[in-house]
Amino acid sequence: MQLGRNPPPLRLGDRFRKVHDRFDRVWEVARIWTTVDGLVHVRLRCLDGQGETRIISAMTLTDSTFFSPVAMAQAPD
Repeated sequence: MQLGRNPPPLRLGDRFRKVHDRFDRVWEVARIWTTVDGLVHVRLRCLDGQGETRIISAMTLTDSTFFSPVAMAQAPD
């Protein structure tokens, strides 16, 4: 746990998979904001086309116990 530390920088469009998700869904960062208590939160949207969203803390999103980043495909030259 990283109490008192800033989480790694997140950007809109960053993608993650929830660890041990049996459906292997990919979640994309759709919004980032700081709440009144100073904690950074993100809104994730699922890319499976169902329209599901979740709000979680940035610390949880960047904790490899819960989520893993998904590499973005490089655009061809």
